[in-house]
Amino acid sequence: MAGIDKISRLVNWDDLSVFLAISKTGSISKAAALLGRTQPTISKRIENLEYRLGAPLFKRTPAGMTPTDIGQSILTHAIAMNRAVTSIERMATGFDHAATGDVIVQALDGLTTDWIIPGLADFQENHKGINLSFWDQNTVITDPAKEPDLTVQFTTEKPMDFIARQLGTLHYVPMVSRSYQKRHGIPRTMEDIVNYNLMYLRKSGLVVEKWERKSRALRELVTPSLSANTCSVILNAVLSGAGVSMLPSYMAKLYPQLLMLDYGIVYSYNFWLVQSPQAARLERVKTVTDWLTDIFNPEKNLWFQQDYVRPSEFSEIEIIMPH
Repeated sequence: MAGIDKISRLVNWDDLSVFLAISKTGSISKAAALLGRTQPTISKRIENLEYRLGAPLFKRTPAGMTPTDIGQSILTHAIAMNRAVTSIERMATGFDHAATGDVIVQALDGLTTDWIIPGLADFQENHKGINLSFWDQNTVITDPAKEPDLTVQFTTEKPMDFIARQLGTLHYVPMVSRSYQKRHGIPRTMEDIVNYNLMYLRKSGLVVEKWERKSRALRELVTPSLSANTCSVILNAVLSGAGVSMLPSYMAKLYPQLLMLDYGIVYSYNFWLVQSPQAARLERVKTVTDWLTDIFNPEKNLWFQQDYVRPSEFSEIEIIMPH
């Protein structure tokens, strides 16, 4: 108890959230915005924490704030403490077997917008006691109370005791809208793309090293006319006729105004559902897990199967072949 009392005098949970926010954002102003505090308040709290610990926790550089060596060591423990608090809260509520309450889902924004949300009305009709909250994959979460119960992600990276199960596979193919075709024509080969508006997604969790050598070299050669870190921006840009981009094959079923450019390029990525063992025991989380598993079921949705299925097999999309 003496050790705990000493730690509580040096670091409280509010200090921990401030420290984590600055570590993840690299900026006092961004940390303040993230936590809903003022910049002077955040600055004062971290200065007081450094004073109590007797060591600087961050290096102040023009590029932002980065943890010092001791700050990095503390960060490792702070993240573990943050997860421990979340686990304790979930364990405390884990004895509630009713399928009611809040469930937080952090997911890839494209899948959320174009696939999960369209099925939400039916879910709500059958499960009126469950309140869903969605965060996109780029959201930095520092509040233990807002840690996601479920995460849909492209990688299997997770804390050691968490559970990961594959939901399906996304197959990306080159697509363009009919309006872009009318205005600019169609690039007939991959090399021809350099003369057209190419758009791509940043920070999507897609692994560039998996790309074929030819397509990777082309991307390094072409300066994109648009880049964004959200799928919805890229999709709407393509639909509005702004350019060419790689889109998931299931878009062919949702948007008949799209054309597929068949260069023989398909980028395939598995996506996974990750959750803590504590969350997995909650009835409300089980209910949402079953729902997500069902709406992504590859047996019912060919476009989520492990092996690539050409969009022409499940949609009326026009496929443009190269010369």
